[in-house]
Amino acid sequence: MDLEAVVDAVDHVESLLADGETGPVQDSLSWQERDADIQLGKACAMLGTCRQLRRGTNNNVSIVELSFNAIERSFQFYLVEMTAAESSDYHEHGAVFEDIESRGVFSTENVAERIDSFRTDHRARIYYDIERPGRDLALGMHDLAEAVHQYVVEFADAQSRCSCSE
Repeated sequence: MDLEAVVDAVDHVESLLADGETGPVQDSLSWQERDADIQLGKACAMLGTCRQLRRGTNNNVSIVELSFNAIERSFQFYLVEMTAAESSDYHEHGAVFEDIESRGVFSTENVAERIDSFRTDHRARIYYDIERPGRDLALGMHDLAEAVHQYVVEFADAQSRCSCSE
């Protein structure tokens, strides 16, 4: 690929963003207008992608990263749905985890705090290739993300709006 191809690709994306003509919206997000439902839809979409990646091999980094993102989006969904918060209130990852923990969503089990602890310690190390996640960690992270998501959706009584089972 030459430089001209890269410049053409940048030009194309810039024009799409400038015109607001980005094409059809992903089906699972197209019906959502409420902030909470957008976060829920994004979490569902990320978990769906993890399910697809699990069938392949050598997608460990992607599964881990998407799992962390799905957990955070699930938490954001809950916070926006059940409190006066808006998604834009959470510019720092840690704030989402702290807010969930302070609300006792997981009783006294410190789930959000524990996830935030290993997110803080390992996510950047995986992202910057200091640590390389094995298949067991990738599958474990996806299982954790699925469990957290399902628990939060049920806790918020929003099963009918979750698109994971579609």
